[in-house]
Amino acid sequence: MADGDQSFVLEITTLLKKEFPKDLKLFYQRVEENDLFGIASSVHKIKYKFGLLGLEDDLLIASKFENEIKTGNKALLIQFESILLKIDRYLKKDVVC
Repeated sequence: MADGDQSFVLEITTLLKKEFPKDLKLFYQRVEENDLFGIASSVHKIKYKFGLLGLEDDLLIASKFENEIKTGNKALLIQFESILLKIDRYLKKDVVC
């Protein structure tokens, strides 16, 4: 997506580093409250960040989870959380692609 434009990569990474922790906190709050529609809303917001990071397979999982959680199906929760952990670790690094 950046097509080699390092300033664009830096801009997106900086934005994600600022927004992602807030999104993550809200997601886990909604999980703790068992707020299914709130969880779906958080997943909807977060999944677009997957695309920015080039995580197309993870984006598909997030989309499926978003749809399933509305019916109370939490089967993909652990898999989604592992994706969130991977992104969180990446964003906490000082390395820019």
